[in-house]
Amino acid sequence: MLDKPVRGWSHIILEGICTRHISREKDKYNYRIKDTEEIPWKFEKVKNPYYDPKYKVPKKPKYCKSRICYDCFDNDCPYLGISKPPDDEYKDIMMKIDEMYEDD
Repeated sequence: MLDKPVRGWSHIILEGICTRHISREKDKYNYRIKDTEEIPWKFEKVKNPYYDPKYKVPKKPKYCKSRICYDCFDNDCPYLGISKPPDDEYKDIMMKIDEMYEDD
């Protein structure tokens, strides 16, 4: 982490995805990669044991803008999926950001 904010900002680097449309209950079948010598990426259709024909996509929250933004964090959205880079990569990224603002 930086000792002091750069230009009044602290940087957070992460990947985010909206998981509202992701569920193991919505698809009747899954597809498993079946590695064969003849066809390297052949797919095998497998019945999904978690399939629920009554499954419905959850309603969109009132604050939702249909994209990842600050409102997702501010409202602690249950559909926000995030991942943080490993610590060693995070430090490298933060050093590069520091270097970008060195001359300012």
